[in-house]
Amino acid sequence: MIKYLLGCASGHEFESWFRASADFDTQSRSGEIACPHCGSTEVSKLPMAPSVVTKRAALPAQPTPDAVPAAAGGGSSGAAVREALRAFTQKVIANTEDVGPRFAEEARKMHFGETEERQIRGSSTLEEAQELVEDGVPFGILPTPPEELN
Repeated sequence: MIKYLLGCASGHEFESWFRASADFDTQSRSGEIACPHCGSTEVSKLPMAPSVVTKRAALPAQPTPDAVPAAAGGGSSGAAVREALRAFTQKVIANTEDVGPRFAEEARKMHFGETEERQIRGSSTLEEAQELVEDGVPFGILPTPPEELN
């Protein structure tokens, strides 16, 4: 996995993860990468310092809930952050196959070349997620918008 600092034509900056550097090029050419602030698909890589992780490196501090909206440009209400999260979630759902509770099994099969790679989503237990991490299987966690937690 590789993380890039990206910028859109409107000057917004954001970070995104890719399986490999070639994936950015492929997704960028096909318009699959969009600015979370304005939706522009005219996105390019920006210069950034490499991140070097060592065994003794401390984990970065997690932002406090009141710092997230300001950092994301959403104002004090956080409405823009919630809307960006909703839009992101909808795009992921529209462009992935739901494999339900078989997520860990399917992700592992793709990682080890036992089945063809495809974009999937689903659920797993905490133990299954920990095993995926230990096996080096890349995956992400799709957050649930706050209003859906009630």
